[in-house]
Amino acid sequence: MSALDRNPTNPNVLQPNKFILNFARAPSMQYFCQSVSIPGIALSEVPQNTPFVDVYVPGEKAIYDMLSVTFLIDEELKAWTEMHDWIRAMTFPTNFDEYKNLGRLNRIANATQSPKPQYSDASITVLSSSNTPYFKFKFYDCFPTSVSQFILSATDSPDTTMSADATFRFSYFDIEKLF
Repeated sequence: MSALDRNPTNPNVLQPNKFILNFARAPSMQYFCQSVSIPGIALSEVPQNTPFVDVYVPGEKAIYDMLSVTFLIDEELKAWTEMHDWIRAMTFPTNFDEYKNLGRLNRIANATQSPKPQYSDASITVLSSSNTPYFKFKFYDCFPTSVSQFILSATDSPDTTMSADATFRFSYFDIEKLF
């Protein structure tokens, strides 16, 4: 787009339902994922004191929002138990053997053996209006911080779909244009 021609080269807007989420460690999450939030990023700021007014200068650390995923709960509880078991293994609430199982859980998910078994990489592929991969967000060193509760109720209709939310921390992410 130039100063003389203000029309964009691609007038198509991003469609919110064209994405694929992939966790190396949680394969069921990809199939049952309903929504995912692309995390925002902020810059820390440092006050520089002056005799008149404090002036702020850019800091040196990027601060990422959390990665949030909403997913459907299937009757086998696959995606929900993947998150539960991952969190439980990192916290080993009953004995140290649970932490040892982190590596085994990665191998079950066909992930590569990592010296840091509590982490998993993740990616979100955004599709274009013609359903071709357009951008890939690659998240490094993800780990879940929470998986939400779900409520069973005798008053709900059998047609009611159950969902849960999971939040993840990660070190950073890269954005790659694929097209």
